[in-house]
Amino acid sequence: MKGLKRVSKVAAEVERDTVSLGSLSSREGGDSEDDDANEEEEELELDTKQKHSLTIRVQKKILGKTFTKTLIGLIDEDTGVILNSVYQMVKEYTGQSDKAKKIIKYLISFLIKVGVFIRNGAFNEAEFLLFAEFKTKYRTTALTFISFYEVKYTFDKELLEGYFKSVFDLLRQLIKRHISPKSMERLEVVQDVMADGKLLEALFNGSEENGLGKHMAVICCRLKNLIDDEKI
Repeated sequence: MKGLKRVSKVAAEVERDTVSLGSLSSREGGDSEDDDANEEEEELELDTKQKHSLTIRVQKKILGKTFTKTLIGLIDEDTGVILNSVYQMVKEYTGQSDKAKKIIKYLISFLIKVGVFIRNGAFNEAEFLLFAEFKTKYRTTALTFISFYEVKYTFDKELLEGYFKSVFDLLRQLIKRHISPKSMERLEVVQDVMADGKLLEALFNGSEENGLGKHMAVICCRLKNLIDDEKI
């Protein structure tokens, strides 16, 4: 199944919405805001055979020409495959393709921003401690997610909802000093969908043939890869 991912003037949006990235961009000698604003909309094909290519293309669109090539690739292939599955999952659950595209765009933007902040030493000592706590909670959530999938009838909606909420709360604390209020609102939009108990129920209780459950095998497999590679 294919879906279309349209990112409309994302480079301009990210530069406008992010506090710290703006100063980093100027040091790198990036393009002007006018150049970003004149970029044409680009349709990105979520083809199951091109997931890695997709993440590279989206990152280039978000970062524009303001950062060095070493920053391209902040999102690895496994994460890209998970994002593709999440896109399909949200689109099928909500029946709204535009909403699914928006969620994925926001997710990729936050992943890239955190990566850039880390690589450029933007976090202070307290934030690095928060980042360590965030990684631990994220890993615990991923392991719990996988366990609930592999061991049938163990799914606990309230427990998983709580884990997701904790992950988003820690992320909010981690980046609040570096991003705009508008970006914080976007994080709320992502949380409202990703930590939706009804969506989680549909995932774990849905058919693996024609329901949302069909996405679980791919998501869990790729999460295992990230855990084994110590990326989460």
